[in-house]
Amino acid sequence: MGLKARFVKKMMNTVGRRSFQQLVSKEKKMSQLDNVHSAVEESPERFEIVFEALEYPANQLKLFSSIRTMKQIPSIMRNLTKSLLSIEENPIESKKEVTDDFLHQFESYAYSLNIASIGYARLPSKLVFKEKAVLHDKAIVLTMEMDKEKIEQAPSSKTATMIMKTYDKLGIASNKLTEYLRKYGYSVQAGHPLGGLVLYPPLAELANLGFRGKHGLIITPEHGPRVRLTAIYTNIQNLPIPSENQYKKIGDFCEKCFRCVRKCPGFAIRDYPVMNSNGLLTHIDNKGCFPVFLEYHGCSICLKECAFSRVDYNKLMKQFSDQSLDPEFV
Repeated sequence: MGLKARFVKKMMNTVGRRSFQQLVSKEKKMSQLDNVHSAVEESPERFEIVFEALEYPANQLKLFSSIRTMKQIPSIMRNLTKSLLSIEENPIESKKEVTDDFLHQFESYAYSLNIASIGYARLPSKLVFKEKAVLHDKAIVLTMEMDKEKIEQAPSSKTATMIMKTYDKLGIASNKLTEYLRKYGYSVQAGHPLGGLVLYPPLAELANLGFRGKHGLIITPEHGPRVRLTAIYTNIQNLPIPSENQYKKIGDFCEKCFRCVRKCPGFAIRDYPVMNSNGLLTHIDNKGCFPVFLEYHGCSICLKECAFSRVDYNKLMKQFSDQSLDPEFV
């Protein structure tokens, strides 16, 4: 085992394990509060990447082999912790409705923080991870774009570092936007893009931000799957929640295109979905994905190879409607 591998393993087993154990403990306390929006029997279990990675041979952990990648961890942990503890700062008597003008101001502020798109949804209990809970059942769903040039270099340490920086920036933005809403009298809880208390892709689908592909990622019209997700949970009752998803045609496209299935180095994307116990369909086999994820800098090949990463959304949809798709996508 090399010097760098020993250093990474030691850091993860001391600082990393302790920090994440403390975080999980805070999440558990949150789930024991009264009047929170809790998981139900059919909720999924969260895949604990950090704890699983600690059991992996250190000399194969290329995801964590770059000091530049690891540099984001302290900030990420601070903002994860803040997202849980800051709920104590919520107003005792909160507002429960917003005006169109205020929502416009909020969205303008969000875009100034490099948020790429914003959507609104009711949060089904079955999307809250087992033994977790959030404060409210309405969600403001946020995306942030990842750098296209760095995604094109996947799998690489540069790609992994960029992704961790995006996680950090989006976590910081989520907390800032939560502070903004509290300042004006609203009860809110920030989510964080890393880990999280809720299964984000189907929530983003409910918020009409895009549609999930076979790779399990939300595909947006603006940036394809090249986004990270988080949410802010609130009791605001009159959010403009959409009645249906206008991007279902993406799913139809994915039923014809198997590019991510063919390109996955871990053979972890199934041709056809299986039904989880919570009724959600998935194409992903975590046992095939996780080793490649750890050994190849967080992989991201399915994201890079997705048709919606390679061709403009409107152009691709037109080709699909005209039945004139490039043969590599069918």
